[in-house]
Amino acid sequence: MMKSTLVVVAVSIAAGATIRASAFAIFAFLVVTALGGVILLKGSSLTEAVVSCVEVLVLMEICYLAGLFAFSLWHIIQKRRKKNSITERSHVTGKRPHG
Repeated sequence: MMKSTLVVVAVSIAAGATIRASAFAIFAFLVVTALGGVILLKGSSLTEAVVSCVEVLVLMEICYLAGLFAFSLWHIIQKRRKKNSITERSHVTGKRPHG
């Protein structure tokens, strides 16, 4: 279970940086449904399977939001660095930046 949790966390964080929320919701539902089926096939009760699936779904959503936040923050930092480098360059050459 620990290995699958680590995979879910890694995939969710990566998804936060690359795909839209609606696509992630569909992906998360499919993963949780498959996980629930596997848990039921192992002989666990229905309530255990549902509780495990809800736990994984909540973990996936939290990791998705963390990945989305981290990617957005990284993108903003990169934008500021690019803007600052253009400003510094124009200050040295004496010319104004275009655009």
